[in-house]
Amino acid sequence: MFFSTKIKPFFAYCIYDWANSPFATVIITFIFAAYFEKAIVGDPEKASILWGWSISFSAFLVACLSPFIGRHIDKNLSYKFWLKTFTIISSIGAALFWFAYPVPESIIFVCILVIISNVAFELGGMVYNSLLPSFSKKEHIGSLSGKSWAFGYAGGIICLLIILFGFVQTDTPLFGIEKDLSANIRIAGPIVAVWFIFFSIPFLLKINNFNKDKNTQKENLFIEVIKNIKSLFSNSNKGRFLLSRMIYTDGLNTLFAFGGLYAAGTFNMSFSEIIIFGILINITAGLGALFFSYIEDKVGPKYVINLSLIFLIVIGGITLFLNSKEWFLVFGSALGFFIGSIQSSSRSFMSRYIVNGNNAETFGIYAVSGKCTAFLGPAILALIVTIFDSQRVGMASIIVFFLLGFLLLQRVIEPKHY
Repeated sequence: MFFSTKIKPFFAYCIYDWANSPFATVIITFIFAAYFEKAIVGDPEKASILWGWSISFSAFLVACLSPFIGRHIDKNLSYKFWLKTFTIISSIGAALFWFAYPVPESIIFVCILVIISNVAFELGGMVYNSLLPSFSKKEHIGSLSGKSWAFGYAGGIICLLIILFGFVQTDTPLFGIEKDLSANIRIAGPIVAVWFIFFSIPFLLKINNFNKDKNTQKENLFIEVIKNIKSLFSNSNKGRFLLSRMIYTDGLNTLFAFGGLYAAGTFNMSFSEIIIFGILINITAGLGALFFSYIEDKVGPKYVINLSLIFLIVIGGITLFLNSKEWFLVFGSALGFFIGSIQSSSRSFMSRYIVNGNNAETFGIYAVSGKCTAFLGPAILALIVTIFDSQRVGMASIIVFFLLGFLLLQRVIEPKHY
């Protein structure tokens, strides 16, 4: 009751980003991706392929489910129920990584767990994004989106620090955890689960019934969703934005999925070094999201996205030619500044297309644009790595996605606030 009455809506929205970000940071990108490669699979190229196909399949499921779940949520005003459900499922999935023992027999278990927990995490993110306009005035949506992303990256940093100094880089891990069978690394899963559940409570309690009547009119969910997807082609500007966003988000998703693997395989980074790298990226990404949150409401989200893509292309291209671990840390961390800004501005850009309370459905379509071809980036990277037997060559495909997304965005006219 204290949470629901004392915490302001603006802060409540931000704190959920703080709650869920360690799942993406620890499970999907850094700790468990690298642990999967080094301790379970033992082969960088094979691990990249298996991890890539697992992420790709989960993205395919999200793309298929999100428009229908979004339409259902809008119709029944069941935002709280579904966000709570997806939060619990992804938290349980994170906790179960404790049983990912460092043996080859764990490969199938980990792949299945990644698929299920990541689907729940992404669908929960869809519901969360759809609530953005309900927690801010329209002229401050860019500010709230940026600050909430900054909160999220801060949460990722704190969680990584706890894991680094409390369990990995110490001779006496907390809670009497032993280092046998990599228990000091596997404990990261339960830590993320507890973090996710506890810090999501303020926002979940703050989601109240909206001041509108539930839509009791019967409809064919499948037909309505297909009709709305088809309408994208009649709204060419919206369709062009979603196409552009789909392409450059493929690049981001691939970068998130393979960042830890690339650091471990190409630069032979240890678990501790990968955690430090993750902390640096979270710091710069948070700073980027926070910095642009102060100017986006003035210059518009398209300007921020354009600028971010240009720097991602340039800095990412330089990173591919680096052989020094130290310089990779510098340029890789610099990428984070523009990763944070592009994620925040893309979300606030999409919120301008919300009409007549179709929040979840709009962001369901938004999730489709981010996931319907999300399998493509990891799949292409995995295929290139298979053909050339080189992670470095595979990572070059990410730059192509950023460039194509940038070119497509130039044909998009920025809409006014909804």
